[in-house]
Amino acid sequence: MIFSFVKGLPQKSFMLCSILIYWVLINVKAAEPSDALKLAQQLNQAFVEVADKVSKSVVVVRVAKNPGAESQMDGQFRNSPFDQLPEDLRKFFEQPERRESPQRPRSREPIFDGQGSGIVYREDGIIITNRHVIDGADKVKIVFKDGKEYYGEVLGVDRESDIGVVKIDVTGLTPAKIGDSSKTKVGEFAIAIGSPFELNYSVTVGHVSAKGRRV
Repeated sequence: MIFSFVKGLPQKSFMLCSILIYWVLINVKAAEPSDALKLAQQLNQAFVEVADKVSKSVVVVRVAKNPGAESQMDGQFRNSPFDQLPEDLRKFFEQPERRESPQRPRSREPIFDGQGSGIVYREDGIIITNRHVIDGADKVKIVFKDGKEYYGEVLGVDRESDIGVVKIDVTGLTPAKIGDSSKTKVGEFAIAIGSPFELNYSVTVGHVSAKGRRV
């Protein structure tokens, strides 16, 4: 039908019709996502799904030391990660609580002023974290993404590997799947989920830069 219609057109009209059809076909093809774009979208979705799945096994480890003791920083919060920043940057991250309440009242309750990250190792409440986070802590509290909190007991620490183990009284947790580091290759994607500078459950994507280094 179309070919019969085109065949009956004058030469100039035929050329214009051909150009119009070509332009329509080109724009329809351009509107379709390229293979590279589809691949990027799939990769992006993979990051989203991994972050959502693993977040159930990532915890915040909060610690309290010397309960009831007065701060040794002349009115400032002790062990705040913001204190590690240069002074000219620290003001941009200064906590509102610090500005409004320069001094904390004495209290016999434990003050959870330090924290780190951890993972669920077993469904019966075994948590793995860093030794430097919990070593010397008087109280340990484990916080999950859904807001649930549990007091924990430090089972042990290893200074050589900087590993610490905490036990909480709960079952039915979702353990993290531990991979084989010997199979990791330089350049592979790496996703980190943790609580740097008290920014809980932050997700960062990067690459494995090297292997076999001691930090």
